[in-house]
Amino acid sequence: MKLTDKESLLYESVKRGMDSPGSGWLHELAMVGWSNRTAAGVLSSLIRKGLVTSHMEPGEGNSKCYWIELTTNG
Repeated sequence: MKLTDKESLLYESVKRGMDSPGSGWLHELAMVGWSNRTAAGVLSSLIRKGLVTSHMEPGEGNSKCYWIELTTNG
């Protein structure tokens, strides 16, 4: 599967974050330096392509926890 430059960069950043205890994927996304809107759009594209799955778990009150996983597709 062919990825755009932004998709490749974000995928590798998420992968690096998954391998970094205490850092995490969201921290790595912030390190890319894109706006939240750009990062969300690229992440959404990776989800549509089946390379990332995501889900949200409600927390206490209004808090939410977002989980993502990399798949073996592609």
